[in-house]
Amino acid sequence: MTERRERGALPYRLAAIDLDGTLLNREHRIPPRNARAVQALAARGVVCVIASGRMHEATTRFYHELQLDAPIISYNGAMVKHPRTGEVWHHARVPADAAAEVVQFCAEQGFHLNYYLDDHLYVAQRGVWAEFYVRQTGSPMEVIEDLRPLRGSAPTKMILIDTPETTDRLLEHFRRRFGSALYITKTNPEYLEFMNPATDKGVALALLAERLGIAREETIAIGDGNNDLPMIRWAGLGVAMQNASEAIRAQADRIAPSFDEDGLALFLEALLDA
Repeated sequence: MTERRERGALPYRLAAIDLDGTLLNREHRIPPRNARAVQALAARGVVCVIASGRMHEATTRFYHELQLDAPIISYNGAMVKHPRTGEVWHHARVPADAAAEVVQFCAEQGFHLNYYLDDHLYVAQRGVWAEFYVRQTGSPMEVIEDLRPLRGSAPTKMILIDTPETTDRLLEHFRRRFGSALYITKTNPEYLEFMNPATDKGVALALLAERLGIAREETIAIGDGNNDLPMIRWAGLGVAMQNASEAIRAQADRIAPSFDEDGLALFLEALLDA
């Protein structure tokens, strides 16, 4: 009994966990072993938080499946919202002028753009890239033929979806155009995301930890993508999945096995048994 009590005191009180490439498998589902490991971590008193680039409404099913009771970090940190209470802890929107310019560019050049406004996803057409996104995330979307009438609004996020080569090229184009006026990143090879420059997953995790009264040293962040790097850097223990790029792995404190191997569960099981 004495040994069990000593092992029960973990040095961490908050864990932020990415979805795609981390918690979820290739079928975009939570493997049973990962689910058990996250629930075991929560049972040991650690606040377990989903931290995703997806819109809030596209993450809540995983929250319910894991039986969590904590806010969700969504939109790459642009929103922190508690699904049970509906309380919004944080919401940083894209400036309306910059959003309008991106919309105009995509309309003129024929690029697909997801436009997230008030946790609702609008698209101009339901073409090949819209269908690609639905297969990846299951997010509902509304087709309105032209996004330009939304000018003047400030969306939570936008995503331009195209081939990896095209999004690589456009990443440089938009970074030159907007500089520090927008936070622009690639979260998937095909996704080029635009957000408020004052937010990312690291900013959101810091805000959440402060509100919960949890020290930075008591936090864990686990992920695999470029958008996970800010929270991996910020957390007391930053964990990159083996399937992350070499650049991301190089900046992490620990490396977990690949998501194809239930790597999240393997890492958490080892942490719980330490």
